[in-house]
This record gives sequence, structure tokens and C-alpha cells, in this order.
Amino acid sequence: MTAESPRQTQTTLDFKPPLSSKRKNNITEGIVNFIAQDMRPIAVVEGQGFKNLLKVLEPGYTVPARHTIMHAVTAKYEGLKEKVSELIQHSEALSLTTDMWTSLRMESYMTVTAHFIDGDWKAQSLVLETKQIEEAHTGINIAARLSEVADTFRIQEQKRVAVVCDNAANMALCVETLKESHKWPEMQGVRCAGHTLQLCINSALKQDPICRAVAASRHLVGHFKKGHKAKTGLKQKQEQQNVPQHELIQDVSTRWNSTFSMLERLLEQRWPITSVLSDPNFTKKSDSSTLDLTTAHWNAIEDIKNVLKPMTTLTELLSEEDNVSLSATVPMLANLKKRHLAIADDDSPIAKKMKSKLVEEIDSRWEFKNRMMMTNSVYITAAVVDPRFKLLSFLDDAKRDEAYTVVAQLAERLSALSTGEPGSEEQDVSKKQKNDKEKEIAMLLCEDEGDLISRESGVRSAVTEEMKNYLQDRTKIDSGPLGWWKKNQDRYPNLARVAKRLLCIPATSTPSERIFSKAGFIVNKARSCLLPKNVDMLVFLAHNTKKCGIETDCTPCE
Repeated sequence: MTAESPRQTQTTLDFKPPLSSKRKNNITEGIVNFIAQDMRPIAVVEGQGFKNLLKVLEPGYTVPARHTIMHAVTAKYEGLKEKVSELIQHSEALSLTTDMWTSLRMESYMTVTAHFIDGDWKAQSLVLETKQIEEAHTGINIAARLSEVADTFRIQEQKRVAVVCDNAANMALCVETLKESHKWPEMQGVRCAGHTLQLCINSALKQDPICRAVAASRHLVGHFKKGHKAKTGLKQKQEQQNVPQHELIQDVSTRWNSTFSMLERLLEQRWPITSVLSDPNFTKKSDSSTLDLTTAHWNAIEDIKNVLKPMTTLTELLSEEDNVSLSATVPMLANLKKRHLAIADDDSPIAKKMKSKLVEEIDSRWEFKNRMMMTNSVYITAAVVDPRFKLLSFLDDAKRDEAYTVVAQLAERLSALSTGEPGSEEQDVSKKQKNDKEKEIAMLLCEDEGDLISRESGVRSAVTEEMKNYLQDRTKIDSGPLGWWKKNQDRYPNLARVAKRLLCIPATSTPSERIFSKAGFIVNKARSCLLPKNVDMLVFLAHNTKKCGIETDCTPCE
């Protein structure tokens, strides 16, 4: 009996009770979160390797069938979609960005993102849809799709502030089509500042001899990208010369700032490159003569890089999702023109040529010379309610006063339309009924038109006084414009409404582009059979789950 005690003890230790329902549900929820967060195809649960992994981690657990996981992912998507819709309902104003991309199966998709400022004055950016577009990419079809998305998420018509998109002709027609629709009465079209800056840069780079220096650079980089021997030689020379072992960068026309990155990397690697081209072990003599850049080329590359560097920084700043960007666009461009693009006596001919062309393009594309466009521009009105730029130092006194008047008028109008709690259609109706009743009472009490005008004048006076105090306010801006408004919204309630309406507009369509970069990750060669509806669900879940404050960690069982 004594001899059998150890075996009995070991048997007791090895015994494991069956999994509880709670534990099984937690593991299944973990699988669903894994698929959603990492944008994995649903078919991952059918893989034998995945099943073996789960068997090692939890022998008593059986991976559910694919359709069970699919059902759970769909339920999670529907729940999150309702949460996103709820957040949108409680916003005061909202802007959209959109862009299109093509999968490896040559399927066209359009991504739409929504941007608004919540009640805590935090910028929110959420994906609404990533859907396949089977019809022609005309402006009218894109406008129809945007309207469908806005209706699906119950975005009230007066909240649809802006659509940010690229400079393509079909997107311009899309914006004009939306403006003509009664469902988008307040909408403004904003052309992506990143694309527009790139168009300015492209025009400057097309000038001779600048274009020849860039073309020679592309040719040289292409040689090192394609040739194994050249790559090996470059790595060897980098080690010998103690130069960072970075690969060369090939620029791509559709990628912002990629030409700058190519030229900057070339300059960093100049001497290892030169050594490789002069070494017969790595480069044929006939190739060396056509590849090697001249001193004039290198000098031109240096000049081009120096001119483009601050513009690259500007593009990056305007593309940051968490920054208030639209209001900063024109002030930053004005500073760029004044401080960096102003021609200096010691500038090289190439630098002067680039600077002159860039200033010309910026003035043209942002219509800096058009007085009417500048004072009514959404860029300028947004700058007024950004406490960093409210003094509009880049405008003359007359234009500045006109811009302030435009903002004051918008504040008056929003004050008149204010419904108290944002996002409630019932309250909109109630407010209208209340206003109608007040007019009827005024008629019965024999209040004349002068009394009504007096009330309107009172609102106007309040806004005027508020604007005056706001412009004189020198309160420190230590937590960004949104943080400043959070602290001061009670002091300037009318202007705060304008701020929420305009500061929610991003300067670029980068948010949508980042999303389709993520989407491209899931629609790769190994997953190219994903159904378009699953692409939409996975992108939606991956992007919005954390932003909506939904926890994805499974609670461990006791």
C-alpha cells in the first residue's frame, strides 16, 4: 500500500478538471480579438498549426468551426458599428476623408474615415467603411457612395462639414456633386494639402537642370536596387568607411516626399557609392561611366535636398492624425515662404530656381493672391479659431478684419441653430417647435418686428464682444489648441462651436491612405481570396476597437 502511494499522488496531480464554459468562452473571445486586432483572415482557425498551438496551450479546448468564429466576428463588428454610430450622434460637427486603392486581385476599394472633436475636446478619427467599388470611379458614383455611408451612420445633414480628398478630377466633381445636394448643405471640399504640396514640388523638380539631376539619381539607385553585385559592394564599402548600412531609396511618384528621401539617402551614401562604382570587382568600366554622378549632379542634389527639407517636415506635420492641422496649413505656408523660400544672395542658381517656382505654385494652388478666396477660405476661418494663429499676422489689416467678420457671422448662425445637446434629431424638432411657439406668442403679445431685430442684435453684440475678448486673450497655449479650448470654452461659447466645427477638418487625406495601407496588409498574396465584406469588417475592427475604448483583453478565469 505504501509503495503505491507515490503513483496515486502523481495521478492526483496530473488530473485536470474539464474546462468551464467561462474559460472556453474567454478563449474563443481571445481568438476573435486576435483575428480582429491583427486583421487575420477567418480561415486561420482551420490551419493545423493554429489548432496544434491551441492544443498545447489548452489541451481541453477545441477550436470552433470557421462559421462559428465568423459569426462571432460579425457580431463584434455589428456591436462596434453601433458604438461608432453612437459616438457620431454625440458629435457637433464631422468631416470625412476618402481615398481609393487597388488590391492584388485588381479589386478597387474606397475607404472613408470620419473626424470630429468629442465632448472632452479630443480629436477622434474612426473608419466608417472600406468597401469594394465595382462601378466606374466617376465623381457622381463616388458622391453617391459617400452619401450612402453618411446615411448609414445617421450623420445629420447640418453636421457634414467637409470632405477631404485628393486633387483628381473625379474627386473634384464628387465635391461639386455633393455641394449641389440638399443632404450636404454645409459641406466644403478640402483638397488634400499633402497632395497639393507634392504637385508644387513636382512642378519645381521638372525644371531643367533640376530634372536631369533627379533622373540621374533615379538611374543610379535603380542600378543598386537591381544588381546583386552592386548591393554586396555597397555593403562592403559601408563597413570599410564606417557609414550607416542603409539601403538606397527609390522614389515613387505616388508617395509623398519619396524624392526627397531618395536624394537625402544618396548624399549620406555618396562615398561608399563612389567607391563601388570605381571598383572593377563590383562595376564594369562601361557601366561606371554612365552611372557615376558628376560634381555638378552632387551639388544639385545637395541644393534640391536643402530646399525640400522644410517642405517635407511641413507635410509630415500636416499629416499627423492627432494634430489640429487645417488651421495650421496657411500660417505655416506663409512662414515657409517668408523664412525659407525667400531668395538669398548666396543661393545657388538651382536653389533660386526651385524657390521661385515653389512660391509661384503655392500662391496659385492656395490662391494667396485672391482676396475673396483668402478671407472666405476654410483654411483662414479655421486659423482664426486656432489660438496659435488667431492674429493672422500673415494677412494685411483689411483681410484680417474680413476674416474675423466671416467667423463672427458663422458663430452667430451656429448660435441660432444650437440645440443644446448635440446629435438629437428629436431635440432639433423640439427646438423648432419651441421657436415657432415663441413667434406665435410674440404675435399675440403684439411684439413688433423691432423687438425681434433687437433680440438678433443682442446675439450679434454678444458674439462681437466675445470675438474682441478672444483676440485680446493672451492665455498660455500649453496643451495645444484643443486643450486650450477645453479650458476656455465657457468663456467663449459661441466661438467654441465654430472651433469644434472647423478644427475637426484634417488638412490631408492621409488617414484614409493609412487605412488602405493596413488593408493592403490583409489583402496580400496569401489572403487574396478574402471576400470584400470581410475586408471591410477586419479593417473596421482593427482600427476602431481601441479608439472606441473597447477592451480586447480576455479576463482570466479563476
